[in-house]
Amino acid sequence: MIFYKRTMKKKNKYSLTVFIALSMFNFAFSQEKHIQLSINSNPTDANYWWLEKNNFGIEPADLDFEIDWIIKTAKTEYKFRALYQEPNKIHINESYIKHNFSNQTFLRFGAYYRDFSTYLNDNLSSGSMLISKNAQPMPKIGLVTSKVLNENINLQLGMSHGFFDKSGRGYDEFYLESPFLHEKFIYMNIKKNQHEMGVGLVHEAIWAGSTPELGKQPSKLKDFFKVFISADGNDVLDDNDIHAHANALGSHLGIWDFYYQKTDQKKAIKLYYQHFFEDTSSFRFANSIDGLWGLELENYIPDTNILFEYLDTTHCCTDPPYQDDNYYSNYQYVAGWTYKNYVLGNPFIRNTAAFRELIKLFHIGIRIDKSSHYFQMQSSRKIHTKDDVKYKIQAGKKIKENLNIRVYFVKNNTSGLGFGLSYIL
Repeated sequence: MIFYKRTMKKKNKYSLTVFIALSMFNFAFSQEKHIQLSINSNPTDANYWWLEKNNFGIEPADLDFEIDWIIKTAKTEYKFRALYQEPNKIHINESYIKHNFSNQTFLRFGAYYRDFSTYLNDNLSSGSMLISKNAQPMPKIGLVTSKVLNENINLQLGMSHGFFDKSGRGYDEFYLESPFLHEKFIYMNIKKNQHEMGVGLVHEAIWAGSTPELGKQPSKLKDFFKVFISADGNDVLDDNDIHAHANALGSHLGIWDFYYQKTDQKKAIKLYYQHFFEDTSSFRFANSIDGLWGLELENYIPDTNILFEYLDTTHCCTDPPYQDDNYYSNYQYVAGWTYKNYVLGNPFIRNTAAFRELIKLFHIGIRIDKSSHYFQMQSSRKIHTKDDVKYKIQAGKKIKENLNIRVYFVKNNTSGLGFGLSYIL
């Protein structure tokens, strides 16, 4: 996973050729196909929060042209999504190959988001604490499996290896060599009658690579196992040349993930809490209630989803130096928890080594689907300080079976109007 030998290049090239040939063969026998073409006319006279945030790491242009292409066979899913902006800008969005070895196990590789927190409604949420759709999807490869313990309980496990970039959107070069991403998770899910609940532990780490300040970072197989268990790196010397306790190798963060759902005929209620941690103290809940709290109601009002979220980061530094985190920031990997200069997690948290903002935020999302019409709104406001309400209101209509139009209104301290058109082939 970490080392590549020149002697393997020919073999790898041959394997890739065979894989592509088999993939093309599968296309001919696809069971499901979806191709959608979209065009959006965006207001670009200001930085509209809900036009840019949770928008797949894409800065809106006057015109965006997008293709969304999915093919599914009996065991394999192929997805390709790309966006074109003038002049000659092409963004590759979530694009991957997912192969199911069984109903319990699959392998996915390409550029994609996450295989955990599957309960989260990304279209209405303010954003996952770890992997939202705020940044472009990272290139990675991951394996996910599940095991049934009894008729009511199952375990879900996953691990992936990914790659950060050197710089943010081509501006500042943060790293001499791109760091790696290590990601793993385990969930226990309990289902009985109409009730479902689960608890999960998700661990992320930035490691390896090379930084201008600290040089090349450990990247051998033994270092991977240290990152896997969050073991200490090399000893460091304090100001008196005495060996001090070493920090864990790499930059680590994660969530305790709790959710509960009750489904009653067509209605469903969903509760969740993503408790964020960056070290042992916050792992043990020393940062109190910090994280993302959510409630979603489906069809309690007919054809309507209503989502409420509360985000809190104000307990990050209540007991220094024991509990003194700077969420998403790291002195070693100076770009922090970002990819191409966009936050990977919740976009309202953007701390740096020199800046830390403590946040309390209230967010609401609404989606109404009526026949051939729909209405959607996202609205957010910080409640710990004076703040403008940030919102996006969107309405759409299906004109024909394959043709949809939409109009949306966005507002921070200024407002803008945009239009969109989608056609399904």
